[in-house]
Amino acid sequence: MKHLAFVVWGTFLVTSSAWAQDTDATAPAETPSAEAPADSPPEEKKSPYSKKVKGWLWLEAVAGPSSYDPDRFGALSLGTTTGGAPKLRGPQWGFSLGTGFGGGFFLGWYYRHANYDAYKLLRTGVEFQPTIRIPYVHIMFRVNIGLARMFDGNAWGLTDANNGGLDTTFGVGLRIPLVRWMSFAASLDWSYIGLSMRGNDPTSGDQIKQWISGRQLAGTFALTFHFIGVRND
Repeated sequence: MKHLAFVVWGTFLVTSSAWAQDTDATAPAETPSAEAPADSPPEEKKSPYSKKVKGWLWLEAVAGPSSYDPDRFGALSLGTTTGGAPKLRGPQWGFSLGTGFGGGFFLGWYYRHANYDAYKLLRTGVEFQPTIRIPYVHIMFRVNIGLARMFDGNAWGLTDANNGGLDTTFGVGLRIPLVRWMSFAASLDWSYIGLSMRGNDPTSGDQIKQWISGRQLAGTFALTFHFIGVRND
């Protein structure tokens, strides 16, 4: 009886092993799944608007030709002479320092120094520079309000002369971003300059005290350096 039980048990093990092998053979082979390639990010295209002037701190150096008619809107009364001052041409240079409010609008302080044959002209005050961004360049506007003074001589040859007055400038031009921290600008500026002239008539010796209104035209070229928060190319 015991031998019969061993025979039955052995037959059961052999049958189970054979059935398992048949099942593994008939099962479909599992193919390794190919790893899906990671999606590469699409190449970012440069927008025409990517070159924007930015930066909180602006330092601008300016230079260019200018012409000045000191009494364009009214001549100085000098005895029996006409009193008209000649219109002169000469170089002008200066700088501006201020903040760009991230690039779209500049507010700061300006200084301009023009050198004419018989005298020099100084202007300084507050400068506003709003811009309109178009592809790759900015249309810029300039509005200056400040003080003006003629020194190292005067346009009428007055003796013991002293003067001071106001400067109002309007300009329009283009600003071109060059690199992340620098841009170039060119503009045409029109200035109304009112001076209170005081001195003595060189012909009659009479004392002169009169307001004179003049006009300056200038071609302004500027190289501007932008710091603190420059744009990302």
